[in-house]
Amino acid sequence: MALVDLAPVCIDRFEARVEHGRAVSARGQVPTDSITWHAALAACEAVGKRLCTVAEWEAACRGPEERTYPYGDDYERGRCNTGEEDMPIDHMRIAPTGSHAACKTPEDVFDLSGNVQEWRSDLDPSGSLRSTGGGSFSVPNDEVVCVRRSPTWLAPENAISGVGFRCCADPS
Repeated sequence: MALVDLAPVCIDRFEARVEHGRAVSARGQVPTDSITWHAALAACEAVGKRLCTVAEWEAACRGPEERTYPYGDDYERGRCNTGEEDMPIDHMRIAPTGSHAACKTPEDVFDLSGNVQEWRSDLDPSGSLRSTGGGSFSVPNDEVVCVRRSPTWLAPENAISGVGFRCCADPS
């Protein structure tokens, strides 16, 4: 099952890949990146889902324990596909979903830290930018936390390397 029920929301277990205009969430696929917010939203809607809100995404990442990272409170180097200060840039790349087996929440939601930064549905206070979360394959440990001190906002028409998405849905 691609969706994990974390009432009051269901979230895709894996980051999404766009196939024929539709979001597909499955283990072992390279997630789509360099996608606009609009295209990510359309791919989720094509399968009857939507982009996650910041609150939903952060709740899935933190869990009831209110973890700092999806897997716990202490950063563990190499656990997720994240950048490290001493890592050569040519070694930093997007990995297939779920390939970092330990990079998951206790509820089995993978890659909420690193791999691709994920579009979320919320608007910034100006009403022109959209939220992203989770950091990416090139982002260091202090920025791949479940809740950042300074939120990341991007223009929804930007398709930036390392920015992808996953979908959410209301429980059935």
